[in-house]
Amino acid sequence: MNIETIYKTIKLKGKRLSKVRKAIIGILHQSPCLLSTSEILSCLKSHKIEPNRSTMYRELMFLAKNNIVIKNTIGHKDFFELPTDHHHHLVCTNCNAIKKVVIGRHLHKQEKQLEKENGFVIKSHSIEFYGLCRDCRTE
Repeated sequence: MNIETIYKTIKLKGKRLSKVRKAIIGILHQSPCLLSTSEILSCLKSHKIEPNRSTMYRELMFLAKNNIVIKNTIGHKDFFELPTDHHHHLVCTNCNAIKKVVIGRHLHKQEKQLEKENGFVIKSHSIEFYGLCRDCRTE
């Protein structure tokens, strides 16, 4: 989803496109992977936008509730990203680095099989793999 489509989606929902919302969307659009709330706040400050933490968190929750951003909780910490390709994450248990990875089509087939076998409709899922990244393995 491109930025203009996101802006239109917010306006179609009858909501205001505030300076903070617009900046958060821009920051997440430029990021290659998910960002924590503190990373987003730091980026906002570098753009001379300084909302308090609760305002920023409310904006992130609004965006997540309206399916404009994806909220991932990894290791008891919230991270956010724009919905792009279907992917999962590798999480380093030593340095906390997070890397986006794409898993083949077989996962989608397994998801459909789970729905069929259990009479269940899957709305979403989250898969993280924990281990040591390349840098931490060599230390």
